Amino acid sequence: MDQTPYSDLFRVIMHKTRANSEHLLKELDVSPQQGRMIVYLAEHAEKGLIQKELAAIFDRRGASITSMLQGLEKKGYIERKVPADNERQKRVYVLPKGQKLVESINDAFQNMEKELVAGLSPAEQTTFLRLLEKVNDSL
Repeated sequence: MDQTPYSDLFRVIMHKTRANSEHLLKELDVSPQQGRMIVYLAEHAEKGLIQKELAAIFDRRGASITSMLQGLEKKGYIERKVPADNERQKRVYVLPKGQKLVESINDAFQNMEKELVAGLSPAEQTTFLRLLEKVNDSL
């Protein structure tokens, strides 16, 4: 099947964006999966999440979630606590060191986004965003 100019550009842009993302996260000493995980945990920090919920949210097996969490816990970014009301499960919480990591991740990705549209005028950036939203809504 022949590719269209759109699919070629989407593929190239996604490849470059993914490579940049992986490089940024590697500099912060986390895998892409761990980066997504800790940002999600920080955004939902008020209640703490259990591994079973995380497995469903990230569409991963429990063992994969356990491995990711162990890596983050070993580095001091998160902690897992057993709640008093249910001793069979552990809730996951982001520690202050983990919150700093999340801030670094968010800053890095905001900078990457700025670089992505740096060659566009403010009006073009607005149009670009509107068009991306329109394409996304049509899918």
